[in-house]
Amino acid sequence: MKVISEEKVGLVRDFIKDFQQKEGRAPSFRQIAKACCFQSLQTAHKYVAILQSRGEIEKCDTGKIAVPFNLQKGRTIVAPLVGDIACGPQILAVQNIEATYQLPTAIFGNVPIMTLHAKGDSMIGVGIYDGDLIVATICNEAKNGDIVVALIDDSATVKTYYKRNGKHVLHPENPEYDDIYPENLVIQGIVKHNIHSF
Repeated sequence: MKVISEEKVGLVRDFIKDFQQKEGRAPSFRQIAKACCFQSLQTAHKYVAILQSRGEIEKCDTGKIAVPFNLQKGRTIVAPLVGDIACGPQILAVQNIEATYQLPTAIFGNVPIMTLHAKGDSMIGVGIYDGDLIVATICNEAKNGDIVVALIDDSATVKTYYKRNGKHVLHPENPEYDDIYPENLVIQGIVKHNIHSF
């Protein structure tokens, strides 16, 4: 009976996980054999079978390697991209859906959300820069200190929201901009995440 090398078991396990993380799918037996310097595909099959018997990776009816349990695709929520949002001078609100994104619920939650491209520099104090992708929960109420997606007449903007002396205040997070005191204000969402490209 051939001895099982725990070093080789670990080598195969690590390669499958690393490959899955980079490629979004499990590797082939040939790729495992090459990466682990096995002399034959039979050796790759042997160590994959060991991992399967230990429950570290899933068995697949087609004979292919399945995704490891802890690397299965997570649940996602569809978030529409509803155009640009002003982070500086206000721009006309565009409600046409330009695209949709699938975002992981583990990070973004499981409530209705929308995404918008930030324009301008009025919110750089909280890390929102021109071109960033803002992720906001869709709602119509906000509390003091929330960063909101707000509709003023027919223009949309993102600012920090306050209510002072019964009046709405939209505060830019950049000292070069003045507070806005809108008479007609509709909250459309609260910014929860910001996706920034370096």
